[in-house]
Amino acid sequence: MASPEEQPTELEFRVTSSDYVFVRESERGSCRWILRELLPRSNGEYLEFFEVRDASPATVDRITGAGPVEERLVDHHTDNGVLVCRIEEPADCVATTLADEEAFLRDLWAEAGDGHVVAEVLPSRDAGAVVESFMDEHSSVELVAKRDRPREGPLFLRHQVQDVLARELTDRQLEVLVTAYRTGYFERPRETTGAEVAADLDISPSTFSQHLRAAQRKLLGALFEEGGPAAGHRIGAE
Repeated sequence: MASPEEQPTELEFRVTSSDYVFVRESERGSCRWILRELLPRSNGEYLEFFEVRDASPATVDRITGAGPVEERLVDHHTDNGVLVCRIEEPADCVATTLADEEAFLRDLWAEAGDGHVVAEVLPSRDAGAVVESFMDEHSSVELVAKRDRPREGPLFLRHQVQDVLARELTDRQLEVLVTAYRTGYFERPRETTGAEVAADLDISPSTFSQHLRAAQRKLLGALFEEGGPAAGHRIGAE
């Protein structure tokens, strides 16, 4: 077992201010918002993909056009809507602030106006300094827990893949890939068709297919070619 000095530190914050769209709209709609993806854009903006649970279609439609952040419905085929929030000012977003502090975001959700953010800080970072800097940017946020967290598996793999996605794919390819995944396009049987995803993205089915194939090709190339995160791994290797 690793000593406390070698263990990551888990931080949990409570967010209740209506300044944050996921808190505000979860209260207004009596629903639950869960952050599923945080993707950087080449222009310095970010896209947040939120799953919205326990909300009526009318509530999701209202949310789509509300607030200072651009929100766009990308899945109206299931009970749980998926919204994309465009973050133009990363400093105003709790998730991007944590990323800037080199903290690994584990969970972010809000239910009925009560939001929570869970992040992990590596032993190489000063967790206290991360908390101080984070709360300087977000003064209404409350630190509710700070605890040692046992390591569970390869901490860096997800972030390596996210780095590959941001570096190798165009903004449009990345948006198409994540939207297709989040709306169930890759499920068997498919929960949504290519034509439906294309309509949500306001592009033609052929353009959707081109972007999706290009994204898949680049991602697999980055993973399996020499030097990629998965280059040294083979199925069945001891």
